[in-house]
Amino acid sequence: MLRNPKKAARRHRPAKEKAGVPTLSTTVKCVLCAFPITVGVGLLLLVLATALLLLTKDPDRYHTVTALILLYLTAFIGGAIATAFCRRRFALFCGFGEALLWILLLTLMGFCLPHAWRHDTAWSIALLERLLLLPASLAGAFFAARQKKRRRR
Repeated sequence: MLRNPKKAARRHRPAKEKAGVPTLSTTVKCVLCAFPITVGVGLLLLVLATALLLLTKDPDRYHTVTALILLYLTAFIGGAIATAFCRRRFALFCGFGEALLWILLLTLMGFCLPHAWRHDTAWSIALLERLLLLPASLAGAFFAARQKKRRRR
């Protein structure tokens, strides 16, 4: 038993230190930490989509559309993950950073793979496909940064 109940009630527990406001360097760290997770999510979605396409009669018919949908969905998820890592702040920087990393990765992979830049594919369409990653990633970042409406009682 406690000798003095008033004294026990007055004890204060040390407050957890609040992490400071995220800066540009911590935002870059959040984006860089979120990118491998985003790539993993994209690979998982790719495996699931491939399994679904192999169940169809003609898997080659929808592979381009499915690949583009998965690419933009992965960019959306990447922007959301980066913003969540940055405590729902700096959505613009998180979305832009994720899109920039995706554009860089796809461009480097395009130079490494032998048939990625075919002569029949226009450079303008390839550039447009990469630039559309920016709105997809920004949409995911702003979706993750939105505040939930609180009900008043």
